[in-house]
Amino acid sequence: MSQKWTASELRASFLEYFKKQGHTEVPSSSLVPDDPTLLFTNAGMVQFKKAFLGVEKKNYSRAATVQKCMRVSGKHNDLENVGPSPRHNTFFEMLGNFSFGAYFKREAIHYAWELLTKVYGLPKDRFHFTVYRDDEESFKLWQEIAGVPKECIHRLGEKTNFWMMGETGPCGPNSELLWDRGLTYCDCGCPDCSPALDNDCNRWLEVWNLVFMEFNQDDSGKRALLPKPGVDTGMGLERIVAVLQNASTIYETDLFQPIFQKTRQLLKHSEEQMRAQYVPYRVLADHGRAMTFLLAEGVMPSNEKHGYVLRMVMRRAIRFGKKLGFKDPFLGEISKTVIEQMGGHYRELNERKDFILKAIAQEEERFERTLDEGLVRLSELMTGLEKQKQKVIPGSEAFKLHDTFGFPFELTMDVARERSFSVDRSGYEQEMEKQRERSRGQIATRGKTTEARPTISAPATHFVGYDRLDCESSMVGQAKDLIAFAETPFYADGGGQVGDTGWIENLSRPGQAEVLDTKHNEQGIHLHKIKVLSGSFEVGDKCRLRVDVEKRKRTMRNHTATHILHAALRQVLGYSQGIQAGSLVAPFELRFDFKHFAPLRKDEIDLVEARTNDVILDNLPVLVSFENLEDAKARGAMALFNEDYQGKEKVRVVQIGNEKPFSIELCGGTHVSRTGEIGGFKIIGEEGVAAGVRRVHVAVGEKLIAQFGEKENQLRQLAQMLKSTEKELLTRVETLLKERDQLSKELDSLKREWLSIKKDSLFSQKQSINGTTLVCARLDLSMDDLKMMADLLEPQIESGVIILGGTNKGKVALVSKVTAQLIKKFHAGEIVKTMTSIVKGGGGGSPRFAQGGGTDLTQLDRALKAGETWVREKAQL
Repeated sequence: MSQKWTASELRASFLEYFKKQGHTEVPSSSLVPDDPTLLFTNAGMVQFKKAFLGVEKKNYSRAATVQKCMRVSGKHNDLENVGPSPRHNTFFEMLGNFSFGAYFKREAIHYAWELLTKVYGLPKDRFHFTVYRDDEESFKLWQEIAGVPKECIHRLGEKTNFWMMGETGPCGPNSELLWDRGLTYCDCGCPDCSPALDNDCNRWLEVWNLVFMEFNQDDSGKRALLPKPGVDTGMGLERIVAVLQNASTIYETDLFQPIFQKTRQLLKHSEEQMRAQYVPYRVLADHGRAMTFLLAEGVMPSNEKHGYVLRMVMRRAIRFGKKLGFKDPFLGEISKTVIEQMGGHYRELNERKDFILKAIAQEEERFERTLDEGLVRLSELMTGLEKQKQKVIPGSEAFKLHDTFGFPFELTMDVARERSFSVDRSGYEQEMEKQRERSRGQIATRGKTTEARPTISAPATHFVGYDRLDCESSMVGQAKDLIAFAETPFYADGGGQVGDTGWIENLSRPGQAEVLDTKHNEQGIHLHKIKVLSGSFEVGDKCRLRVDVEKRKRTMRNHTATHILHAALRQVLGYSQGIQAGSLVAPFELRFDFKHFAPLRKDEIDLVEARTNDVILDNLPVLVSFENLEDAKARGAMALFNEDYQGKEKVRVVQIGNEKPFSIELCGGTHVSRTGEIGGFKIIGEEGVAAGVRRVHVAVGEKLIAQFGEKENQLRQLAQMLKSTEKELLTRVETLLKERDQLSKELDSLKREWLSIKKDSLFSQKQSINGTTLVCARLDLSMDDLKMMADLLEPQIESGVIILGGTNKGKVALVSKVTAQLIKKFHAGEIVKTMTSIVKGGGGGSPRFAQGGGTDLTQLDRALKAGETWVREKAQL
């Protein structure tokens, strides 16, 4: 190992080596996979899953990737080990080479051995190998290709050396390459320490795992040979870097050390201080990487799914940062270091830097408000339990910490573990489920659905709807009320745009149908949901397909408007990268969600509308082209749905404007040919829909005209009601508001006069109880008026208690006031609580003043009597 490899060099050399072996370099897919069975991408093969299942055909048979991965959920949850363990991390990079029928065991073993020993220069005698117990071929190939003795090749069982994608599907034996770190790293204590013991000894570091997918397992557990076996390999970048840099742990490598040094610089720690607090340093290094990459993917901190994991990671990092001594927000500085270090390979980090830092600042500020208070509450809780000789925090208490102080359950477990406590997870989950039950029906799930659609076996549909809105085609499949054609002008829902509607006429036999919706399945077949109006339809029939032209035109106007809106929002709000979080593009609705941390101000809305309408009035051309993905990105195209474009030879680019485009996005939707066709643009609503996500509702074209007409009618009706002209309406309203304010003042003055007169009457009915003056009366007034009356009475009674109650608008109102010199003897809050319990209500306050209410009007007099009795009893003491 003469060369000192950096992580960046190693990452690049891996890809370069496999490109020389005829592999296509495929960019990392998203950390958030298009797979309902996974929360995060946790292996390199995830983006190739459909290819291995035979569902999707790639335009290459060999691939190499450096894949972003997260293991922080499900069975691969390493979170609680990050920090205490020098081996665990949540975010990591997986180097992988893949074959889809192009090569198998011999080539995979050759590539791995050549790269490790010849390119990276690792000594051959430091390696051991594992193979599946029945995989005789791999056992022999390692001897032949690597020239290693049999004693270094270990046969193990299914648990370690047989890989399965799931209960059914592609599977096969795997072979691991293990690096011997030396006896000093042995922690199993066995004199015959060897990989054959399969005991997870720290001496043996798994460097590379080669999976040979040669079988397909059915529901009964029977395995049959695949027609084209595949190869899926995975080598953790962090581990191979540690080996090549001769580092004792992954955290000693140049992947993590820049973050360690930045943290040390911010805290002004010495090297010794850093070494003494290595656990929190590891947490910040790992979690800083994880949060930065998740935010770059557009994940926002929240209490659901991906957002919950991000919030959990960030808040765990904040707590460990506090333990290190950070007083002010610091995560942004950690993230900047990650971006600087890794932005060269992962360009999205630099492109979305401003968004990432804003999101971090907002979450730190939000958690800062409750962290200290929550830690105090948790400490008090554990102290109380210790006094009762208990060491388990009840699930209900852990839930309260989550619900009140924003403490993720995992953070409570972290703190508890430090004081040798455990947490009742089952009780916590029961409380969480109760909360979900309460909130179900109130939360609309956003994003892609995983609705099962009937299977139709047919080739992918040829879509002709970009250029024409009717065609003749043969029917190739049918399932219930869904039918498919060889080609269709009907757009299938995707990218926020809804599916087309229209009509189908059967040319082979009598038959008419209305198309209610159009969707597509994973095989690329357009499924037309129909309502048969007359006759029948059968596979093989030739039909005429006609899209509803008016609805399509409205949809096209709305879709092009979303592109213009997105660009205008980025300009006005100062974002260099895409901020779209979702959209609904339909004939009669345009809804656009975007990532931003505050409501849009009026001046921002005005500016977005002005820029958008300028583009519409300029009647710019809307140009469509098909380009290589990297070429399109290089000239600024926004890839808003990355998962849809990976691996495609060409992508569809929609550009608005010629020489200096206003917008360039990758998009498969339908658009107008020039912006002037949109007609006009107006934001008619703005709201928050999730943490860091805003939504605007927009009117364009016919909807905008209808909106103007509706506003005009409202103005006309309002002018008539106020006996004014539309031109003078504002002046008329201002005059009426001034008159209202004056009348309100006069009414208040009259009310005070009346209350003053009534006050004298009440004072004359006062009682004297053992030297204490008591005024207790019923006045059917509002709460504010009762409080005013109490204020008026207080100076007159000098030393005493006031109790007033009444009914107003179907509710009971109660107030009590105690003069300053008597608050040690009488408590207004206790008086009110005594009364409100009788009228089925609640209330309270300070010793000087309290108020409350209730719903049982029939018990008001009894409640006032109870208040009087309470005062009498206290006065006698």
